[in-house]
Amino acid sequence: MSDNARLAAGLAEYLNAVRGAPGTPLETARLLADRNAHRIAYPLPTGMTVANSFVVRAGDEVPVRIYRPAGKGALPAIVYFHGGGFTTGSIETYQPLAMALAEATGAVVISVHYARLPEATPRATVEQCYDALAWTARMASALAIDPARIAIAGDSAGAFLAAQVAILARDRGGPTPVCQLLAYGMFDVDGGRAGYAAVRDPVLTLPVIRAIIAAYRSADARDPALFEVPLRSDLGGLPPAILLEAEHDALVDEGREFAERLRVAGVHCEFRIAPEMCHGFLRAVRFSAPARAEMRWLGGAFRTLTQPRN
Repeated sequence: MSDNARLAAGLAEYLNAVRGAPGTPLETARLLADRNAHRIAYPLPTGMTVANSFVVRAGDEVPVRIYRPAGKGALPAIVYFHGGGFTTGSIETYQPLAMALAEATGAVVISVHYARLPEATPRATVEQCYDALAWTARMASALAIDPARIAIAGDSAGAFLAAQVAILARDRGGPTPVCQLLAYGMFDVDGGRAGYAAVRDPVLTLPVIRAIIAAYRSADARDPALFEVPLRSDLGGLPPAILLEAEHDALVDEGREFAERLRVAGVHCEFRIAPEMCHGFLRAVRFSAPARAEMRWLGGAFRTLTQPRN
């Protein structure tokens, strides 16, 4: 990171809490991240309940963690796909983000532990995520949620997956999300993008980006995806989108480009670049008042888009 890439208050402390040892094997890194997730734990908001369940599919089960904020009646819902470069991340390590998202939006958040690369393929992972959306719609009564106000969300690689699920739902005539919440997403898998050449982000460095793209392409080659990556897909007819980017993130340019492509396709899009933020900052809500403020912005944008119309 260059010297002039000033970070918002609290982010340095957060980064120290999540930093792993370089060269740790992937399987070990996943275990250690889950074991040490308490280091970034977010306090349980008053009145919120947390429960684990499973989306049962032919041949496997997809774990989900359900965060229900205080509130009466049928609440809106958000099916959330965590980040982690397609290869790491879990419902445990992304609990602070999911919990804070439920608090900020007033929605029931269903956090999905999808199958990760390289064991899975992008195609298989997207199918799991789509099935989690369909399951949420089927379980609307049991979950006490409003079936007309089910959104999808994701951060980083999870934003990529959320966008793919929105496209799949449109093409299959499946449950139509009321909106998409996409935070600092990777919407392309092109290592030659100009924005990657001058990375200022302490999290998403050029070697990390290259490793993510290599893992994606290798897994995709085993079982090619049904359609193009989000930035190169037909975006017409998708639900409204809320995009939150980070100033120092190497992905900010493709986020801006994706927002513009949505608008050209006739999709309503709210777009914001959070100042002095690095990739992954929404997991820093315990440490950073500015990160909490950005989460409140996301929650406010969601509430505006999804408020019931009389």
